[in-house]
This record gives sequence, structure tokens and C-alpha cells, in this order.
Amino acid sequence: MKQTLYFMFLCSLLAVSGSTQVHANKKISASQYELINWMQFYYTDPSPNAFPNWLNRLSAEGLLRDEKRQFPFLGFTATIFEANSSEVPEWIEGIDALPKQDRKTVYIALWLSNTKESRNLLSDVSRRRLLETQNYFNFQTEQRPPNLNQIDKYWGFLDIQWGRFLASGTKEPIANITSVLTFASFLGSKKRYPEPKTKEEKWAVINERLFQSAMWSLQSNCKTHSRVMEICEEIYEQGTLGRLAQWSLKSILVDVKPDKYKI
Repeated sequence: MKQTLYFMFLCSLLAVSGSTQVHANKKISASQYELINWMQFYYTDPSPNAFPNWLNRLSAEGLLRDEKRQFPFLGFTATIFEANSSEVPEWIEGIDALPKQDRKTVYIALWLSNTKESRNLLSDVSRRRLLETQNYFNFQTEQRPPNLNQIDKYWGFLDIQWGRFLASGTKEPIANITSVLTFASFLGSKKRYPEPKTKEEKWAVINERLFQSAMWSLQSNCKTHSRVMEICEEIYEQGTLGRLAQWSLKSILVDVKPDKYKI
């Protein structure tokens, strides 16, 4: 299972933004494996002093070249920047030395952190000019950064929340992910609308896929991260999700802890 999770995060970075899907035959180098491992378990032993070197190595491995693959990275890095805002002015020189496309992705994460330090650094003309060029994420970078708890539940939402969790180990991103379980009501939409035509039909199919991705990623991460399981149990016991979402979360808990939870 741990191996599957490494593939999940690498494939999110490399190839499958927003879908949280993974192909078990995806080959990664030992160096890439180490980099993803550092990200995946960062919250268990935070080491911000190692972050600048991690960024450089991530860039050198080509893991930042395609911006549309970077949603997990954005959530993770924005959270690191926010938690260590006083350190960012020391890190910016290394960030400015990254290749242009990689630098732009890091600037977006810095913008999303929305700290006084990030705003000051991004007021620099050359940084601002690069930041405000067209970007895949549909973030209007000339405006105020969005609240990452309130961004649209669309492609990238789940990956951003997982990235935030890996950087912090906090409940909030997991609660945001479990909120997607309300989309259980859209199950069967793809079969019902094999070629969706209206806006409503298209959103129904998208919401079904988001629900399935949320279920898969929660189930996988509950098995790998005891902290995720702990938070999911807490949310389930609160009983505030609604009937279908509550049932969906329980099905995950039954799978992970069958001795404790029963259908």
C-alpha cells in the first residue's frame, strides 16, 4: 500500500492532475522516490531548513516543468511558505534561480500563501510580470489569492487539499476532502449521461468522478497515514456530513478497521 501512495503523489505531479489516479507500472528513479517520500511524510517531522534544497532537487528532476500537474505541489508549498513566512525572504534567491517555468509555479504557490512576506516579494516587477502571465490553474494572480478552503470543487481541489495536509497534518484539509463525499448523490451520472450535453449533465459527470477520487484517496491514505484515519473517525463520529456522505465515509472505515466498524 505504501508503494501505491508513492505512485499516487508522483503521478499527480507528473501526469494526472486532479484525478488522483495511479498506474502501478509507473517507474520512478530512486531520487524521485526520495523526494516524494520527503513530501508525503513531511508533517510527521517538519524540516523547513531542508525545503530550499528539496525545491532545487525537484526542479532538477523535472518534476515542476508542467504547471498543470502541480496541484499537490501548490497545496504543499503554499502551506510551507505560510508556516515559515519569516524564512521566505532568505529562500527567494534560490527560487529566483530556478528555470523560468519552474519559477513561475513556485511563485504561484508563494502567491497562494498570502502572507505579508509573500506580498512584499511578489511586488518585485520581474516576479510579478512572470506570475501574472497566463496560467493553467485559472488563478487570477493580479487579484487577491483565493482562500484554499473555499476554492471550487473542481479538478485540483482534492490534490491541493492533500498537499496542504502533507505539509501540516491538520484536520482542515481532510474535512474539505470529506465534504466532497456529498457528491455520492451523483453516482451513476456517467452511465446516465455517456455523452453529456447540458451544463448540468457535464457537472453531474464531473461530480461523480470527484466523489470517486475522494473515496479512493481517503481509503488509501487512511491505510498509510494513521493521522488521516484519526481525523476521518473524528469527522464520522461528529455525524455532520449528511446521510449519503456519512455512509460513504463509514464504508471507508469499515474497510480499514473491520473489527471496529460494521455495515
